[in-house]
This record gives sequence, C-alpha cells and structure tokens, in this order.
Amino acid sequence: MDKKIKIYLDTPISSTGRGVGYYAQFLGEALSKLPEVEFANENPDIIHYPYFDLFYPTLPLIKKTPSVVTIHDLTPLVLSRRYPKGIKGSINLLRQYLALRSVKAIITDSQNSKSDIVRLLQFSPKKVFVTPLAVDPVYSKSVLSPDHKKIKATYKLPERFVLCVSAGPNPNKNLPALARVTQRLDIPLVLVGKGLLQDIKEPVHPELKDLLEIRKYSHIVFPGFVPSKDLNAIYRLATVYCQPSLYEGFGLPLLEAMTAGCLITSSNTSSLPEIYHSGALAFNPNDEAEMEAVIGKALSLSPSERAGQIKSGLKRSRDFSWDNTAKATLKVYKEVLCL
Repeated sequence: MDKKIKIYLDTPISSTGRGVGYYAQFLGEALSKLPEVEFANENPDIIHYPYFDLFYPTLPLIKKTPSVVTIHDLTPLVLSRRYPKGIKGSINLLRQYLALRSVKAIITDSQNSKSDIVRLLQFSPKKVFVTPLAVDPVYSKSVLSPDHKKIKATYKLPERFVLCVSAGPNPNKNLPALARVTQRLDIPLVLVGKGLLQDIKEPVHPELKDLLEIRKYSHIVFPGFVPSKDLNAIYRLATVYCQPSLYEGFGLPLLEAMTAGCLITSSNTSSLPEIYHSGALAFNPNDEAEMEAVIGKALSLSPSERAGQIKSGLKRSRDFSWDNTAKATLKVYKEVLCL
C-alpha cells in the first residue's frame, strides 16, 4: 500500500520506566521500522492506548478517532479475592468497562488473557487480538567474567541461588510459597524488584501481606530495582530461575531468563505454558510439595541435563521478538481500518 497508516501511541508520562513504558517504547521502535506505519500527533488514523488500568480512568469515554487498547492481563479480576476493589475501585471498574465498549479492538499478550477478556469483560473474541511480547535485546548479550564478579559483589549475591523477579509483592506472584520452599531446600532466594523494598505501614494493606511474610526469612536477598544490563548478568549467575506465579498475563521475566540462558522452572498455570519450552520443569503453584520437588530436581540436574534444558529455553525464546509483535500489531490496525 502507498498510503501509510498514521498512528498515535498514547503513552501517559506516569508509565515511563515501568513495564507498560517499556512495552510502548519497544513496540514504538519496532513499528517505526515498518514502511506502512507513520507516527502522527495530529489527525491520526488510529489512536493506540498501550496502557489500561481496571481501577483508574485511563481510557477516554468518548473517542472521535478509531481506538485500539492493550490490556496486558486481568489479574485483579481473575484473583478477585486477593485484590479487594473497594467502592472507588468498583466505580472506576464500571467506568473503564463502559469506556471499552467503543474501542475498535483490544490487543493482549496471550491466548490465556484473551480468554479472560472475552469471559470477564464480555468482549467479542473477534475484536480481541493476541500479540505476544518480547524482551529487551540486552538479555541476549553475553556478559564477561569480570562483569560477573562485579555484579556479584555489588548485589551481594551468594554462590548458588534461586532467582525470582517481581516488580512488587503482588498476591498473584505467590512469593511466600517460594520462600518456604527454598528455605526447606536450604538454598538462598534472590528476589529482585523495587516494590519489595517499600515501607509497610499499619494497618497493613491486603496486597502487602505477602511482603510482610517474606521479610521474616533470613535466606532471602532483596537487591531492589536492578537495571536491565545488571539483571542480564544476574540471570546468568543464578542457579535456577523460578516463576511461581498463581497467575500471569504473560510472564516477561520468565522469557528474559530463557533469553539470557538461565535454567528455568515455572508454574504451569495461566499464560506461562505459552512461553516456556516443551519439557520445561513446571509445577502446580498451589502444590508446595510439587514446587519443592521440581525446583529440587532443577538443582540436582547433571551438567548435560542442565545444558539441554537451557538450550531448549534459548531456542524457544527466539520465537519472540519485537519485530513479530509490531507486525502482529500492524495487522490489528489494518483490521480496524478494513485495509
């Protein structure tokens, strides 16, 4: 086609530096490489909202331009007992629900999230499109041995450890179970995430109860926020990466670990089986005994078995790229504009 599709990617300043900010950044960079796309601040053909919050008014009710919105997951609705809404949250949820009625399409990260959106938001499956995410290219870059030593010293990392990356102590992350399991296995646990260092005030907010519990354990290391370049090295230093989540809309850290060549273990729920490789070491996150057995197996793999798992993870990780995400997103734009 000769005419380019003019896109306005509406990214709020408040999302800069957060997960959704990275999504908008890398998606925007990949879209800019496509000859059919042109970014426009005025008179766009489509407005794409890459950020949707269930409990805050992030989406306008009235839309004069065809609009597409990305909903990464519906975790607070799927695990509603663990995420109390309150009156204000319930009102905003209704408001956001009404705002969604006039969007032309919803983009989401996984088939699992699509099913949730269709079921819980009563949206037509024909208007919900799956465009899997990808990782920062930094995670595919090798790390020199001197840098390994520097990172290990900077973040006070033990010789062997289980790694888990979680922006915060959200209830879906299932961190207390991982803490108990790693304690029984007698191996240090490194929990990366800025939100894990936040202050806890009385009365304790329901969503911070897990953080209160995991701080009781002496075998856990809390490095706080770690830049991507350093985190790439930490993935490579880890003995095992574990994603113990009860629910994930995608599970980006799991893909980061696979890309960096880290041995992974993962829960087998929600979107996670869409990410990890066939034959990966997976477990039921509601069964601590099973989680312990799987992580224990990962820790005792022979060198050849370990190398095989890592090789399979690396191979699977190459199926995900921002170029693929951008091309899938462009197809959505064309569908909306009937091109």
